Amino acid sequence: MAIRSDAAGNELSYLLDMLADDPGCLLEVGCGDGRLTRKYADRAARVFGVDLPLTLPRAGSAPLPDSVNLAAASGVQLPFPAGRFDHVLFALSF
Repeated sequence: MAIRSDAAGNELSYLLDMLADDPGCLLEVGCGDGRLTRKYADRAARVFGVDLPLTLPRAGSAPLPDSVNLAAASGVQLPFPAGRFDHVLFALSF
């Protein structure tokens, strides 16, 4: 999938509109290389991103904020207990 430019910031605006003022602990299913994660990570207390192993950032990629943890996992079988997150994002995950 080609990465599209969003010079007007519509993508970030939409994401932030969907989150509460204090989103708490957030799960992003299908986080990929963290492109979207970087845009809203400073709004949440903690962000956990999951995706298939080959899509996660590789060594040498731009670092993510300390509040972000990534894990290789399927969105079908998450490695977290029920009720762990305040919000879940599925942006372009299919």
